[in-house]
Amino acid sequence: MMASPPEMNKTKDEGVEPLKKHIQNWQDLLVEALYNIAPLLDHMIAAHVLTQENYFEVQAEKTPQNKARKLLEVVQHQMDEEKALHFIECLKKCKEHYPRLKDWLTTDAGIKRGPTEQKLRKQMSELCLRLGHLVTPISMRLFSGGTLSQFELEQVQASTTPFLQNKTLLSLCLAKGEKTCLSFYQAFHSEDSMLAKDIDECSSPSSLKNWDCTFNPVQSEAGFQAPTGSLDFSVGHPVPVVSRPFESLPPLTTASVASLSSCSTAVEETHPLSAQLQDLTLKMEYGGEIELRPEEKELIREVTRLLGLELGSGMTLNLCELGLALGLPRGVVRESLFELESAGDLTQLAAIVHCFMEKTQDQNRLLHKIGACNTKRLMLSERGRLLLALLQEVTADINSSFEDVLQKCRHLFHFVMRDCFAEVEEDPSGASWTGPLATVRLLKKNVLVDRAVIQELEDCWGEETAESYQQSLRILAQLLRDLFPLLDSVEFDGNLQGEIYRCKPRRLHRVTKFKGLPPRMIYRVLTRKGTHSVSKDATGSVSRTAVTRQYKDICLKVANLLAKVSTEGNSKDLMQAEISDIIREIQLTLSKPEFTYDSFDAGIKLRLLSLVEFDPIALDIPALITLHWNTVSILAKYLKTSDRHAFQFNIEYVRMQQCLASLQGICSVRDPVTIDNGVEEVFCFLTSGPALFLVCLHCRGYRDGKYFMCNEPLCFQVFGLPETAMQEVESLGGKVLTVEKGKMWLREDCQEGLKTRLEAVSQSHSTLLQEGSCCFLVKSFSTECEVKFTFKNNKITATAEKNSEVL
Repeated sequence: MMASPPEMNKTKDEGVEPLKKHIQNWQDLLVEALYNIAPLLDHMIAAHVLTQENYFEVQAEKTPQNKARKLLEVVQHQMDEEKALHFIECLKKCKEHYPRLKDWLTTDAGIKRGPTEQKLRKQMSELCLRLGHLVTPISMRLFSGGTLSQFELEQVQASTTPFLQNKTLLSLCLAKGEKTCLSFYQAFHSEDSMLAKDIDECSSPSSLKNWDCTFNPVQSEAGFQAPTGSLDFSVGHPVPVVSRPFESLPPLTTASVASLSSCSTAVEETHPLSAQLQDLTLKMEYGGEIELRPEEKELIREVTRLLGLELGSGMTLNLCELGLALGLPRGVVRESLFELESAGDLTQLAAIVHCFMEKTQDQNRLLHKIGACNTKRLMLSERGRLLLALLQEVTADINSSFEDVLQKCRHLFHFVMRDCFAEVEEDPSGASWTGPLATVRLLKKNVLVDRAVIQELEDCWGEETAESYQQSLRILAQLLRDLFPLLDSVEFDGNLQGEIYRCKPRRLHRVTKFKGLPPRMIYRVLTRKGTHSVSKDATGSVSRTAVTRQYKDICLKVANLLAKVSTEGNSKDLMQAEISDIIREIQLTLSKPEFTYDSFDAGIKLRLLSLVEFDPIALDIPALITLHWNTVSILAKYLKTSDRHAFQFNIEYVRMQQCLASLQGICSVRDPVTIDNGVEEVFCFLTSGPALFLVCLHCRGYRDGKYFMCNEPLCFQVFGLPETAMQEVESLGGKVLTVEKGKMWLREDCQEGLKTRLEAVSQSHSTLLQEGSCCFLVKSFSTECEVKFTFKNNKITATAEKNSEVL
């Protein structure tokens, strides 16, 4: 039986958070129990709860008791409540090493919690199931009010289903304590007071009967102050998502919306993976099927566990990336996926595992590669997940040959293909939009698109029949998976070609003259009371009128946001205007000079035009309302003031120098910052081990409204240089970066005329001289290193930031 906790010093510890105070009260027990602290430290490092510096500080202590005291000191003085919760979770994961803590880890009676926090804990299961897509507007309200950080918001958005997004959001609120839980309920009541009231009525404990959940506008204003920093605004609303005409549908509730929006949620929550694997067979499009052996199914289960994924019949991940990470050729992976009858995540994973084992018969090799995979590369952006959910929902009746069903599919495919074009084309404004097939032919010319996938689509859509549309679903789904990855800031992929990794951004970034708007202006428009309050009947279903009202509210917000960008503004009061008048106002605004391709992101402009051209009710595709809300979110995020609008560092290639390491990826650590009369940005280089490599890059952007591109100081490569001429070249000036087997790389320095002098020496020794963009030699001491690049005085410089040296 566990002893009662020591008495708390109420005056001394008054400001300590409940969970940290609970840990502090039981310090004696923890110090005695953590006699072998290594397993706990390993779990904390893996969960990014403990820094390497703290790890070494703890390990530096001489005795087990002092190591435990040092760790608890880090928890108390360097961690917030959320990190303290992660500390407890890590303890639970390795509890077999600490038998004395068995009882302590199964109770939290000593933690004093506020009434709102207790309420949220009791309602958490029901909220996870019923909130659905309300998670988006609620989390954005909490973010806008400063309750959630940018990182925490991205944690919520990165979850693959609404259920998991809700679970992540609620866990964050509980970890932050009473005040955050209160802010959550305020945001919840603001978005859907009827659902909040219904959940309250379903909560039976008497301790909740006197809870006052009335949303207070005054409290709201105090709780959600207009942001002043670098914030990201998005909006989202619960929407009806249906696949048949309204008259033939059963009522849609908020809970059913959640299940439709994320196709895998229902399967994942109601059927264990073992049940899905038991019945899993790889059915082929041509009618054949592959029976998976029991050992293959067990291997699939283990792969799923290692990846930490919850898979179902929905389309929420890009499993083609997994096949590439396993070392399979893209063509092989593509064919193994396209042959399947289903495009669901679990089926695709099973096909890739089966393909790998068929070729190698090496289970250990597979599991080793899976363990090294970056799971985040499989994730899709919110836009990508919504497009796939829309595709799966609307095409549910595609086997029907009725003309209205085929017409709906044409509209859907046209919308989806335009969205793909907006994602990858630098300037899509001059394109002709005659239908989905015409858009496919335009995409064939784009280098960011897999041409084999586009060719398959073109072949399928040669005849517009139910059968051709059915055959194209897997192809179109893969195109969406390829073009909408989940990214942190800017990421580059390196494609090995000979000795160098040719780099390209994983997503197109358009550089324009646009500078952005103050966050408070965006916030006022997004939080302005609209006409979209969702009306429901006695059964709680969402009406068709609600979709119409939401669509009008979307258009109103877009019109008002665009008016903030336009120099002329908007003197009209559109609140009482007809939807057709609001649409005309949007189209008129987008035709102004402030929205040309060099002044405003052309992809966002195309999405806004799609928003007004694809009316969910007129086209009988009410599920489109979800994408239109997401378009508002993307617009609001883009309008925020950012130095990235008008500037970009572009990594051209990376060349490994005399080392066995390989390039794994490059990503921007944070957005570029204008400071000290220059622009700087930090990049992280991921390699398979410590490495020495050359980085070649340039930058581009707009300065005082004029476009510029800079690749100076220039770098020169001299090939075929005899050893006798090495010293002669070195004496010409410039910074010698590296020398390798008759090759030399030099970078210009403050002396002028290096190119002329090199040309003369090259001619006299019959060598080849090649001019290129700015290069730096980077030495990394770990698998991750960071380098800061700065553009200033029309030149690029580089300095080491973390785990690196730069020449």
